[in-house]
Amino acid sequence: MSEYLIYLRKSRADSESETVEEVLSRHEKQLQEYALKELGYRIPEDDIYREVVSGETIDDRPEINILLRRIENKDIKGVITIEPQRLTRGDMLDCGTIVHVFRYTDTLIMTPNKVYDLSDKFDRKFFEMELSRGNDYLEYTKEILQRGKIASVKNGDYLGNFSPLGYDKIKIDKSNTLTPNEDAEIVKLIFDLYVTENMGWTRIARQLDDMGVRPKRSDHWNQQTIRTILQNPVYIGKIRWNYRKGVKSYENGKIIRHTPRSQDYMLIDGKHPAIIDEELFNKAQKIIGSKPKNKPSNKLINPLAGLLFCKKCGKALSYRTYNKCEPRYLCNNQVHCGCRSSKADAVIQAVIDSVNVIIKDFEFKLEHQSVDNTEMYNNIIHNLEKELNKLELRQNELYDLLEEKIYSRLVFTARNNMLAVQRNELNEKIKNAKMMKPIIINYDEKIMKFSKVIEYLKNDQIDADAKNKMLKSIINRIEYSTIPVNKKNNGRWVEHNVQLDIYLIDR
Repeated sequence: MSEYLIYLRKSRADSESETVEEVLSRHEKQLQEYALKELGYRIPEDDIYREVVSGETIDDRPEINILLRRIENKDIKGVITIEPQRLTRGDMLDCGTIVHVFRYTDTLIMTPNKVYDLSDKFDRKFFEMELSRGNDYLEYTKEILQRGKIASVKNGDYLGNFSPLGYDKIKIDKSNTLTPNEDAEIVKLIFDLYVTENMGWTRIARQLDDMGVRPKRSDHWNQQTIRTILQNPVYIGKIRWNYRKGVKSYENGKIIRHTPRSQDYMLIDGKHPAIIDEELFNKAQKIIGSKPKNKPSNKLINPLAGLLFCKKCGKALSYRTYNKCEPRYLCNNQVHCGCRSSKADAVIQAVIDSVNVIIKDFEFKLEHQSVDNTEMYNNIIHNLEKELNKLELRQNELYDLLEEKIYSRLVFTARNNMLAVQRNELNEKIKNAKMMKPIIINYDEKIMKFSKVIEYLKNDQIDADAKNKMLKSIINRIEYSTIPVNKKNNGRWVEHNVQLDIYLIDR
């Protein structure tokens, strides 16, 4: 293993005619030559991180996340990249993350033009300016690209990342469009079954599965896929743009991206031929519009909404109500994964039992909690940081003495190196003190909060929405499975013992 890593990523600044692989290969050759010249050896394959996923933020790029965890290792001295903006061209939050991680791990950022030591305030300022410049370029480029996309859509071009079922993407006169393929017959069959045979989405999905017909990107058909096909105007030769426009919001301490249906979208005549007659398509839309909604209101009735998932297949469980029996929790993929449903009351009781177990664990930890030395470590860290600030002042004075020619360059270099050693030692001591600082958890507060959750779940006067919000304040995910009471009698409607794996929010 090397003490240095290479990070490679394609940028919008690169030529569009080059593939991701071509750009990364070209940059890797340059950086390996740089490593050979500066370090005396080539970086081994295990220490090269190639980002092939396109993403604007750090969270969207898996390789940069692995690299940032890797440089927490003290043995890693530097990361080699073609330019600072390859690490991030994201917003100020992402830029701050990169600066903090490299600064406090004492990891160099090495480019063919300059080496950045972020423990040095001048290097850090210059590096931050480079990232800010990259972000400005990114925002400008996105705006230009958006204008170009809208112009292409108005021209009837197809800009989707994937071709819809029944079509292949082709290029004619440098414009992207669609041409029908053999799957067009499947699309025609779906519309015929829905309009002529009066079949519902679920029945159509099961019939296609029984016929051995496979969807494009999954093993089985589902009702949502059928509905999406029936409502897609691409099949009558139209281009729909910004129907699912991305909207960002801030939830639970994170920026979440939603794609709600928009009323303000473009519908343009496309260059591609239609598969479905417009009259048949309009009949399908009329049928969809005439179907009664399952939920008469938006009021939440499922206290475990967004929390309960099948352990077998990972799909969400739905809260189903029936006329002649009690509500049940049912996996949305039950037909394929075979997960057994359970009475809603039994699942809620299992949640209560699990939270009670967690409370008892908190009570045990509270009783055996170690002495709080937090204040002592805070004082140690504070004193070390004061010493580091004094060192920064001495560094500034050193530059002044050099500029005033009181110190020769030789004396300046010697004293500057001495300050660098002292700075590294102080940073190491601060880092160790922060690592050794005990994490004190307020178990009294946690016990009160978790007990409040149980009170909410047991109180029938509290609505499902309030219960759901209370659960989401402590729980990130619940995985559901069942164990048969009697292995000899294992039918679909036979009662099973509910088993839950609860994953708490790490706070």
